[in-house]
Amino acid sequence: MATVGVIGAGIAGLAAAYQLQHHGLSVEVLEASDAVGGVIRSERHEGFLVEHGPNSLRSSAPALERIVQDLGLDAERVLANDTADTRYVVRDGVPTPLPRSLGAFLSTDLFSTRAKVRLLAEPFIGRADAAEESVAAFTRRRLGPEVLRYAVAPFVGGVFASAPDDLSVQHAFERLARLEDEYGSLFVGALRRALSGSDDDTTDVPSGLFSFRNGLQTLPQARHEALGTAVALNTPVTAARHDGSQWQVRVSPPDAPGHTRTFDALLCTAPLHRLEQMTLETPVDLSPLVDAHYPPLSVLALGYPRDAVAHPLDGFGALVPPVEDDLNVLGTIFSSTLFPGRAPDGHVLLTTFVGGARAPQHATPNPDALQSLVATDLKRLLGAEGSPVFRHHIHWPHAIPQYTLGYERVRSRGCTAELRAASGCGAERPASPPPPEAASDRWQRATAAHRGWGWRAAAHGPRPRRWSAARARRAPARERAWRKRSSLARSGRPRRGGRGPQTHRAGAPPRRAGSPAPAR
Repeated sequence: MATVGVIGAGIAGLAAAYQLQHHGLSVEVLEASDAVGGVIRSERHEGFLVEHGPNSLRSSAPALERIVQDLGLDAERVLANDTADTRYVVRDGVPTPLPRSLGAFLSTDLFSTRAKVRLLAEPFIGRADAAEESVAAFTRRRLGPEVLRYAVAPFVGGVFASAPDDLSVQHAFERLARLEDEYGSLFVGALRRALSGSDDDTTDVPSGLFSFRNGLQTLPQARHEALGTAVALNTPVTAARHDGSQWQVRVSPPDAPGHTRTFDALLCTAPLHRLEQMTLETPVDLSPLVDAHYPPLSVLALGYPRDAVAHPLDGFGALVPPVEDDLNVLGTIFSSTLFPGRAPDGHVLLTTFVGGARAPQHATPNPDALQSLVATDLKRLLGAEGSPVFRHHIHWPHAIPQYTLGYERVRSRGCTAELRAASGCGAERPASPPPPEAASDRWQRATAAHRGWGWRAAAHGPRPRRWSAARARRAPARERAWRKRSSLARSGRPRRGGRGPQTHRAGAPPRRAGSPAPAR
């Protein structure tokens, strides 16, 4: 039986180990800490339930729902409060609800009349010429500067603890970039997907937020119990060496029994910055992987008596845009409103995030200094008076990885055929089959590049220069147009404009006028 070592018992490592076991492989998970879950960790103190990392899950992902069902966690699930869909964004020092409907958008004070009119032009905005674009440039171009400042920028700060000027829209918000590539418009694309039911998140389960009675750590803990002795805690990996056929993995302490493990294949799910702490001897250059940036982040959970906070706390939380530069926090989650059982009766719990790539200097490990900074902002924003009755501080020296401009270099390096061959994970097996309609190598390379099969596209030889990245991304849209024309031709119905049936060779990809016919 083939053996596989998995480094890291976060949610990714546990999920991978389960799937490998399910397919009949012998798996051992090596975790450096004393608990599974990675950044997912829940703790209860003095009647307050604190999340160290993520605070909620969304049930719109079918794969996640299957995991919850398989682990028998339905009874432990708690749904978010009905008001959780309300997000506040701070403008001019005042938390203002982010509009959730067309009527709310037209009447909101969050955006000016000029910004609202500017949005009407979105379907008529052309595509960018560059193959990669920042989130800020993408939003400013398609939606206008005000939407960037008071909608996208605070959202980026809340999700990535980053600034939109630094992030690649192709990686941080791949679905938005795909809407532009395929439909030429975010609004048109979203509407057409909604009408066709082709959204990637479509599922039969409720699409609301949820957690578990004892916090999100319930999920990785249940997976740990299902894996049993396959998970080794307090077992940090110090070195790994590939001898040409197997992996030799050393764990700490070196004098412990079985400190050297041998595996046929090795899977590393630990954060990339942890690679710098390991001695790795492989035939593959891994140095580009450490270019991924993990900025520091501090999380401060504060408990107050309910009557000490003036704000109704009727929502998910409040986000602070970078333009509100007299405030220091990135945002605050109304934790006790979001889910039941997060605070004792008569109290509220506020979880505030500070630092990130936007303001790393504020991510201090000193809880007293952090409380002083946070309490001042909470008083201004929410009317939180007096001293909190509860405090729990979490400091992440390396928090959320950043999909910065140029991230494709990191990802592509981590997905090379050489690396997969060295790991023993089957370099020749594609993630999914190539499209059967691909009638030429050129068309195959273009569609493969768009759909993320970059390593497979490379196997067909270098891409012709005429196939730019922008053209490759637009290929599927041209393909659909060609299919529609071909269907009309076969049916004998005239095309729009009164022209009769068109003659297209069945199975042939579309081509521009004057271009040579593709090779058969």
